[in-house]
Amino acid sequence: MRYEYNAIIKPWDNIDLTFGLVYPNIYEIGLSSYAIRFLYSYINSFDNIVCERIFLPKNIRFPASKDLQTEEILNSIENKIHPKLFDILGFSVQFENDIRNIFWILEKSGIPISYKIRMKERIENNKSYPLIIGGGPVITSNPISLGKVFDLTFIGDAEPNLESFLKSYIDYKPMKTDLSNYLQNLSKIQGIYIPSVKNRVQRAVIKNIDHSEIPNYQLRADSKTEKKAFEDSFFIEINRGCPYQCKFCISSYHNSPFRNRSVENIKKVIYNAINSQKIDTISLIGSCVSIHPKFYEICELIIKNNIRLTIPSLRIDHLTDKIIEILENAKIKTITVAPETGSDELRYNLGKKFPNSQILDTILKIKQSKISNIKLYFLIGLPNESEEDIDAMIKLIKDIENLGFNKNSIKININPLIPKLNTPYEKQIDWYIDDQLLILKKRIKKIEKELKNIASINLKIKKINDLIKNAKLQTLISLGNKDVCSLLINYYHNGANFGALRRAEKELEFSIDNYFKKIKNCYNPWVLK
Repeated sequence: MRYEYNAIIKPWDNIDLTFGLVYPNIYEIGLSSYAIRFLYSYINSFDNIVCERIFLPKNIRFPASKDLQTEEILNSIENKIHPKLFDILGFSVQFENDIRNIFWILEKSGIPISYKIRMKERIENNKSYPLIIGGGPVITSNPISLGKVFDLTFIGDAEPNLESFLKSYIDYKPMKTDLSNYLQNLSKIQGIYIPSVKNRVQRAVIKNIDHSEIPNYQLRADSKTEKKAFEDSFFIEINRGCPYQCKFCISSYHNSPFRNRSVENIKKVIYNAINSQKIDTISLIGSCVSIHPKFYEICELIIKNNIRLTIPSLRIDHLTDKIIEILENAKIKTITVAPETGSDELRYNLGKKFPNSQILDTILKIKQSKISNIKLYFLIGLPNESEEDIDAMIKLIKDIENLGFNKNSIKININPLIPKLNTPYEKQIDWYIDDQLLILKKRIKKIEKELKNIASINLKIKKINDLIKNAKLQTLISLGNKDVCSLLINYYHNGANFGALRRAEKELEFSIDNYFKKIKNCYNPWVLK
């Protein structure tokens, strides 16, 4: 374990509630999550509540029943407490790929994956299990694909109702009489969905994110490598949501409305952080940080205080000469942008209203600056995508290469579109039905063949078959219902690999293709408000 800054270790004496905060992936990834840092600080701000972290161990074997590591491998970071001993286990679910890890953590801890089995064992065998809760973008988008697992889920922002939930559990805990009745009462709180109740729920929204306090003494860890990692950084969330409404974007629709944090609040956070502790790096967090009206001023303030600045992906149309200059002054070595496609028409249909000519002009300006690398994100499998659109993508990338970049300085990421429930593209699943996957595979191979021998291009495509199959699985999770949840649990018990998914389909007599066709014919397992 690396040396950590600002971990909170409380004695369990005189504590009314114990909360195990679970990130269902390895420590380095979990500590790079702003959600984990915020929740950890917020829950621990209550004197009578202790919050400790639990992460996925490395080198695990699926399912957990076949993993040879002891249960203690899952003990909490702070006081080495077994997950089963917490009152509540709260999972932050950021990515569909982490769902099998949730099952592993529960099984390894000796906790039934199904909420119905947990409820039955509580009643019939007087078993004591933590309340299993979930939140995060995957849950907000569609809690039904995990609807047989969680006792309750948070839909939308946590800030409006987390305190009232924690207090309600403290009131319930001494009695522990009727969990069903307790959950029924919780279902009346806006933003909390109870799978056993199937209550209608409206997404919780914090209207002013200045009211969401950024932790000053937030979790960080020393990086032992020369390449600085996010776990070293101090995170500042400068906005939430996205105003551009790109049709595939989960943030535009599940985190709406778009909200900027005030520059006064951001400045206060920066000054409090650098005056109270040693800060080497500040990372600006948000789906679209560059649209903040004071983005330049914020960057300038960080640079003037001799703090390293890192930023997420930026919109092409925001990279003005002035912004490129401030990023150059920040000694940023790589700028990340997402053209998504080489076709102006497809890009406009996505909701990104800038042409190839603007992309090339902007990247030339980056090339002429001191910023030496550029990372480009592209999508494949878009609605109405043709072979000509793939050729246009290849041409755009080659045109960028012709601007004169050095060896391996253009990093290309190409991923299939994952339709997200409750976005305009939720029904755009043609590429995952029947033999369409073969066309996707051929197109990725074509891109790889055309670009692999170009010195300046570093094309990140691993195993194409696995890339395509994993995209189909993520799409299934994104659009799933309770039957899909059963399929996923079966898939997990069979080894959580692609062969296991085929076995699960056969054993449950479930067809993923037929389910996707059902989605295409306007079936909707979950409607987000």
